[in-house]
Amino acid sequence: MRVLIVDKTAEGQAAVARRIEAFSQSDVEMLDLRVKLVLDKDYQSQIHDADVLILGSSLADGAPVLARQALSQMPWLHIVMFVSDESYSGGSFRAAHSAGVRKVLTEESSPLDLLQELVGIYAEFRREGRVREAKIVVVTHAKGGTGATSISAALAEVCSVYRKRTLLWDLDVETRDLCRSLTVNGSEAKVVSAWVNGSRDISRDSICDALIPVSQDVSVLMPPDSMAEAMDLVCHTDGMTICQRILELARVMHDTVIIDTGGRIGPATGGLMRAADEVVIVIDDTVLGLTALDLFLSYVKALVVDTERISFVVNGYSGSLLAVPQIEAELEPVHHLGSRPWRLPPVPVDPKASLWPGSGRTLYSMGQKATRATLEEIASELNLITRGETPGEEQKTGHWWERLLPGGEKDGEPPVVPEN
Repeated sequence: MRVLIVDKTAEGQAAVARRIEAFSQSDVEMLDLRVKLVLDKDYQSQIHDADVLILGSSLADGAPVLARQALSQMPWLHIVMFVSDESYSGGSFRAAHSAGVRKVLTEESSPLDLLQELVGIYAEFRREGRVREAKIVVVTHAKGGTGATSISAALAEVCSVYRKRTLLWDLDVETRDLCRSLTVNGSEAKVVSAWVNGSRDISRDSICDALIPVSQDVSVLMPPDSMAEAMDLVCHTDGMTICQRILELARVMHDTVIIDTGGRIGPATGGLMRAADEVVIVIDDTVLGLTALDLFLSYVKALVVDTERISFVVNGYSGSLLAVPQIEAELEPVHHLGSRPWRLPPVPVDPKASLWPGSGRTLYSMGQKATRATLEEIASELNLITRGETPGEEQKTGHWWERLLPGGEKDGEPPVVPEN
């Protein structure tokens, strides 16, 4: 959120800026505040780059005039005006609001008063879609072997094709299937460990240090490099606060956040499920998968509360076992989820695409046309991409491995798929 502070003097500008400096680093990062200071005679050259205009008290009676001029150029601008204690009266309110000023504050008002107003403005921007707010998708499963990691990686590649800045978060702390499948490994995991043991703060800078790019638009966040700290993250109640802080910053840094929980339910993953826009449960089309899902749903419904955010993906659908309508018919009388969770198409069996781990590609780019179309439809239904969007020109040809950043495969040769 871009803030322009305008006053007659540098001292007046600094007085307003000190209020913002008093905000916690967390608040500054969450609001994505970028502040500029300018004198009143020069403000018009900077106004077009602002979301919020703050007028200092030294402007006095000239502040409403300046506000009216600014709004004539940018009607969507939000304006906060400071006045002296002597000028703080009904008259100043009327003059300010008739000029379109959103809020009038006194010189003696606390930084929290300004923060409260900026938080309210930011909330409006979020509702209007004026600021980045990532879609959060938690991918989980009722039993192992359903392909939840394959679906997570594939959805990330779909997002990359549509140029969505995406975070893939591997919270499968025991097997790290997502990281191993994408051949992601590095010292960045030590940053995550430092968050857990408290030796480093969670900030935008430290999150950037922790991310490992796997393509131009997709980065991976690894589990901690220590198993003890990994278990503390997902099993200890303190992990809820850590994960919540990571998620808050990831929301404003990305378009999409996809979290592979590895099926583990604990304080942290439970909190992430509550915060997610969608909880995707990947299931297979077997009888054991059905009975496991029945038990799993009892826990997940209590965590998610709003079951409208639950969606099912049947992976490896062959048509010879349980179809989606059959699974729905078995579970609906008990769990009463409605039709929405069952709307996603099943992912067909694709033996060639199942070889994706270690290849630098995913189920999406290695899949047949039907597989790719299904994954795009799932991404669209989850609001990760928009129907009718045109993929980025750079992404229309080639595979994910061809778009790796330095350190990936070279000379245009595809990676070698490991032999089984």
